[in-house]
Amino acid sequence: MRKLNIESILGAIASGKEAKVYPAKTRDGKYIALKIYYTSTASHKRAIRRYVSLDRRVEVRFSSTKEMIYAWARKEFGNLQKMFEAGVRVPKPFLLIKNVLAMEFVGDGISKAPLLVDLEEVTQELYDEIIRQIEVMVTKAQLIHGDLSEFNVMVKDELPYIIDVGQAIPVWAENSLSLLERDINNINRFFEERGIDVVPVKELLNRLQLSS
Repeated sequence: MRKLNIESILGAIASGKEAKVYPAKTRDGKYIALKIYYTSTASHKRAIRRYVSLDRRVEVRFSSTKEMIYAWARKEFGNLQKMFEAGVRVPKPFLLIKNVLAMEFVGDGISKAPLLVDLEEVTQELYDEIIRQIEVMVTKAQLIHGDLSEFNVMVKDELPYIIDVGQAIPVWAENSLSLLERDINNINRFFEERGIDVVPVKELLNRLQLSS
């Protein structure tokens, strides 16, 4: 971790099927996030294999679980880079070392920003901005998130940050359109249940010059 100038790593702030996320303090007093992928107990190997196989950008090595996870980590790091450079609001990626991804910490101090699902109230402006992020992701980054929902959008200063982009695939990949429709439907359902006006899926696809 010398490249990152890390002074200390704190307790995990998020834990999922594929990884845990830890805040780390650098020697200059700043905080970054370390996403450390499991290499021996990956419980969703079948899903990883499917998403990696769909993405021709990723060198596929399935000789062991560890190699598969390394490929998955490279895929997420690459997706973050491409999205960030295209103007999608995602945590800025810093460095990838095997199964450790270092990126921007989204929050204040060591307190992570809340997930969309945890907000007590949501606004029309927040919905509109998430839709704008989807549009930038598709048209500029040329990527489909593939698993977008209220559980992988963080909100800081009333702005959404898209997270967990390992499964994102190029717009030209097999099944990309159906995955995009599912992403939009997930976001629409969440906001519509809270009284927010949403953009119909077909209308948004037309705006993106896509069709089902």
